[in-house]
Amino acid sequence: MLHRQKALLLILQQVGGAASSLQVMKWAFLLSRETLSRGGKTFYQFVPYQYGPYSFTLAQEADSLIRNGFLEKGINNSWNLTLLGKELDISLPKTVTQDIQNIATKYGKLSGQELIDRIYDRYSWFAVNSDFPGRNQEKRPIAEKAIYTAGYEGKTVDEFLNLLLESGILCLVDVRHNPISRRYGFHKSTLMRLCNFLKIDYQHLPGLGIPGSERDNLSSAAQYTSLFEKYRCSLSSRENDLLDVIDLLKSKSSVLVCMEADPACCHRNVLAQHLTTLTNMPIKHLGCPK
Repeated sequence: MLHRQKALLLILQQVGGAASSLQVMKWAFLLSRETLSRGGKTFYQFVPYQYGPYSFTLAQEADSLIRNGFLEKGINNSWNLTLLGKELDISLPKTVTQDIQNIATKYGKLSGQELIDRIYDRYSWFAVNSDFPGRNQEKRPIAEKAIYTAGYEGKTVDEFLNLLLESGILCLVDVRHNPISRRYGFHKSTLMRLCNFLKIDYQHLPGLGIPGSERDNLSSAAQYTSLFEKYRCSLSSRENDLLDVIDLLKSKSSVLVCMEADPACCHRNVLAQHLTTLTNMPIKHLGCPK
């Protein structure tokens, strides 16, 4: 079991074993924001959603804990510890355990609405997609038109989508040939659904990708250079796909998305360079490793 899943169960143990899923989500958010440990190095990341901060990864892993018998769903969308969950001896770093106890003491008796109100007052960014009238006073940014690129390697889907929202992106253009991923949230159908929840348009242009068979067994810089040069030469034959992506780039703030964190190691950089010669639009890489 992952440390962050243990932390989720410990939160419920500290508040009496049962709470609404909304309350648990908000307690986890406050743990990540108002403590020194932040829940641990690999704790959940959050996006602004209908009722404030939300983690798609947390929700998915809570379902896993239900399937494995540690949690059960109760009435009114509550998450209740089972006997297995109540009796589980949870071992976490002392700082994380103490921080969870402090969050439970400070916020454990607040209702879901009281938690939402406090979070909106302190963390206004997480109200930009709010369904509560008058609470989304901070406006969602809209990026200037450019050729944006981003890679999700090393990020959770929540961290990645929050990066796009903070950067003012309105459309995700998936340029993977095969948009399949074992990492939660990045398989095409799931990514499309999560983007829709956050009012980000999702478009898949497989014709601008590189088939996996051409990437297999690459091990040297020279091999990658050769692959990218071959791809560069092929772009002139992909006119329809290029016209489609240019239309998207000119109509709304769009980002070319693939897996690799470093654009220099990804075909999206070659594609962006080709597109800038066609459009004179600048290239901006989002979330690059420092």
